[in-house]
Amino acid sequence: MAPIMLLFSILILLASRQVQVIAFDLSDRPTLKYGTAWKKDATADLVYKAIKSGFRHIDTACQPRHYNEGGVGEGWTKAARDMNLNREDLWIQTKFSGLNAHDPNNVPYDANAPLEDRVRQSLERSLENLRTDYLDSWIMHGPEDSWDDHWKVWKTMERAVDEGRVRQLGLSNFYRLEDIEWAYNHSRIKPKVVQNRFYADSGHDVEIREFCKEHDIEYQSFWTLTANNYSYHHAEALELAKEKRLTPEGLFYAFCMAIGISPMDGTTNEVHMKEDIELMNRIRSGEQIFANSEELSVIGNSLFVAEDEF
Repeated sequence: MAPIMLLFSILILLASRQVQVIAFDLSDRPTLKYGTAWKKDATADLVYKAIKSGFRHIDTACQPRHYNEGGVGEGWTKAARDMNLNREDLWIQTKFSGLNAHDPNNVPYDANAPLEDRVRQSLERSLENLRTDYLDSWIMHGPEDSWDDHWKVWKTMERAVDEGRVRQLGLSNFYRLEDIEWAYNHSRIKPKVVQNRFYADSGHDVEIREFCKEHDIEYQSFWTLTANNYSYHHAEALELAKEKRLTPEGLFYAFCMAIGISPMDGTTNEVHMKEDIELMNRIRSGEQIFANSEELSVIGNSLFVAEDEF
């Protein structure tokens, strides 16, 4: 990993003691990203609290069924005003969601328009909702019904990068390595993100994560805690979490980042937000949460078949 550049620091109050919260170079990874799915009318307040707590990476989608993009825009701009932050101090990622992903009564673009126009309209809506003139990352939320449609979407997204309105592109909910390889090998602008559900049904994406490492693609996980509760609540994991001065959830996030995963962190609890940022501070300050492969195996052995898979 490249040397970490310290941008600035602020003080926050955590559980009656002061903790230094450090915002690092936004290109640094892996990192915890604040996930905003399912937060509905609470989105603006939670994004505000997340940024105040130290989060600088925010994930959302132009999909009103599951996300409130406008709330993200309200939340980050309020936090920026109160904390004297610039837009460049934050990293904002959103998604284009295909027609089948939407409530038919609440589609954020013209459902009857040609596919390329739907993509462009989705981008315009996202920029308006998020109160910004560019996106740090724009993701295809899921596979289209055919490769012809995939390339219609992707090439339209590539043009947004050419225009300077988007800085990078990515894929989400792609669980077949051969599909990711095809999309990567045949694209002009390569995906820089794969965001997938991190769970047993996909084998925890062992081969996909290896492909991402080989091609400098950030693997982002969602459903990270919910799908893997057993792996950080068994007796040995609980003992290790206590030894490391972490919650069991914090230990699992630390494990994910240790193996190169950037987890979506969707907590709605402000204390947990601050705990998670304190974990990030410890890692970014050079602390090795896991001293050796045996400690990593406390979590890894409950997820993967062999040690070389994590």
